[in-house]
Amino acid sequence: MFKKPGLLAAFGIGYVLGARAGRERYDAMVAKAQDLWHDPRVQEKAHRARIVAEEKADMAKHTVRDKLPGDSTSPSASTPTPQTTPSTPRPHTTSTDPVTDMPRGWES
Repeated sequence: MFKKPGLLAAFGIGYVLGARAGRERYDAMVAKAQDLWHDPRVQEKAHRARIVAEEKADMAKHTVRDKLPGDSTSPSASTPTPQTTPSTPRPHTTSTDPVTDMPRGWES
């Protein structure tokens, strides 16, 4: 894959450029990312994406369940099919991530 001298050179260049940017630049990038994340338009898109993902996951679950062998029992069969109960949603927490200082729970 990488040869040792090339890997060391890439590491050195990354270190120098990162050291030049410093903590102030890092803090500025984090602040910009947080501002972007808290933008109402981004939150709306994230909310819509979550809803679509949940719907697709539910459809996939039903598709897989229908294709499982041995699960295609007729309604007149004597053995009842097991019923699953939906899991309870995780409570939203108000704590923040110590690295990004973003509220926890947004990633789920």
